[in-house]
Amino acid sequence: MQELGRHRPVGAGTSVLQRYLLDRKALQRSEPGPTVQLIARDAFVAETAIKLDQLALEVKSLGREMQLLKGDVAELRDDASRNYRFSEFMDKEHKARGAKLDEVSRRFDYLKSRFDAIDGNSKGDYHAFQNFEAVGRRLTELGQLERQFRDVSWKLKLSIGLFAGSLTVWFLVLTTS
Repeated sequence: MQELGRHRPVGAGTSVLQRYLLDRKALQRSEPGPTVQLIARDAFVAETAIKLDQLALEVKSLGREMQLLKGDVAELRDDASRNYRFSEFMDKEHKARGAKLDEVSRRFDYLKSRFDAIDGNSKGDYHAFQNFEAVGRRLTELGQLERQFRDVSWKLKLSIGLFAGSLTVWFLVLTTS
């Protein structure tokens, strides 16, 4: 088929379609026909066609909006799942911290009971040690206790040494006789 913009002399060998296209009548607006009064059925068909076109445009618009809403719902689901994972993490951290606090409390109670057993003078009255003088007195008492323990320990070692020496002497006496 030939180009529309090309000028070619119209001759006997050209068809009606080619002459129509070459005269550029295909690109011009057609002239409106004579006006005819529409009957009621034609008016109903025309109104229905217009409403159907409007409805089709509305459906297309709603389809686009629904696609946008699907994206928003997917984002909301992702956000909700992230929030759920974060809340689960926070719950686990809270439980772990509670367990650690319980463990520290239990250890503190255990150490306090051991300290009370060692330090029988205070009887749990720790307010007696609020100044340096009271603490110094108690440290002096504990220092005396430590010296007594060292003395007992040294005497015990001396007794063990003497006992071992006596056993050695008895062993030598028994083996030489």
